Amino acid sequence: MKVRILSDLHFRHPSSRLQQLHQLAPLLAGADRIIFNGDSVEMRFLEEREQALAYADALRQLCIGAGAEPLFITGNHDPMLTGVHHLELAERTVFVTHGDILFEGLAPWSIEAPLLRKTHRQEKESLGYPADLPHQLEAMRRTALALEHLGPKFRGLQKPGVFQAVRHHLWPPWRPWNIFLGWVRTPFLANRLAALHAPEARFVVLGHTHFSGVWSVGKRIVINTGGFLPLSRSLSVELDDERLVVRRIVSENGRFQFGQEVASYDLKRT
Repeated sequence: MKVRILSDLHFRHPSSRLQQLHQLAPLLAGADRIIFNGDSVEMRFLEEREQALAYADALRQLCIGAGAEPLFITGNHDPMLTGVHHLELAERTVFVTHGDILFEGLAPWSIEAPLLRKTHRQEKESLGYPADLPHQLEAMRRTALALEHLGPKFRGLQKPGVFQAVRHHLWPPWRPWNIFLGWVRTPFLANRLAALHAPEARFVVLGHTHFSGVWSVGKRIVINTGGFLPLSRSLSVELDDERLVVRRIVSENGRFQFGQEVASYDLKRT
């Protein structure tokens, strides 16, 4: 079975580079299963939920039409989309999760971070400060849902364009530093998460920070597939019974295509 992993589509977000589903068609061809690793659609706020579910269903149908089984993992932008928060693939050697679990408050660079950190602590306390992964993921999901009750000032980036994205990421003044810290810390936090909850994993695949790359940390390879918002590059991960391959995603004539190969690994190596 050929499995392909994408993340952070943010479909129809005002600033997403993905505004029409047909743009994705070349990325679906030839796969048996497509895993969408969080933030596929926008449903952080109650008024978005019905439309987001319709978009997710359309994306599901597009995959089925291409001969691929779709599987969605939740992210902090779509915490109600599914009950799946992580996966272990290739005989548990590949650990896949969106990445928001790495940070207290889900996204420490966001304008709502102070409120979400407080909520996250409360949710963990209500669950008895769980050490196990399922309950930690549940605390994270509940924290993401808390955004439904926040006011319009927490709507984030809602206007299209690179200029708007740059301005959004530069304000408040502390935000660029927190974004940078998130990028730097992610590979190490991902390795620690796997060491605690998926010790057999050789690979950790995540998104969330929109900073794509491949890093070797300890005995693991951490892969961040980036995202489809401005200022972010996208990667895909593809695996079958023998190999895991990371490729760039590029845009040509309004459609997303596979670009050059970034890395390739033997899944059978012990």
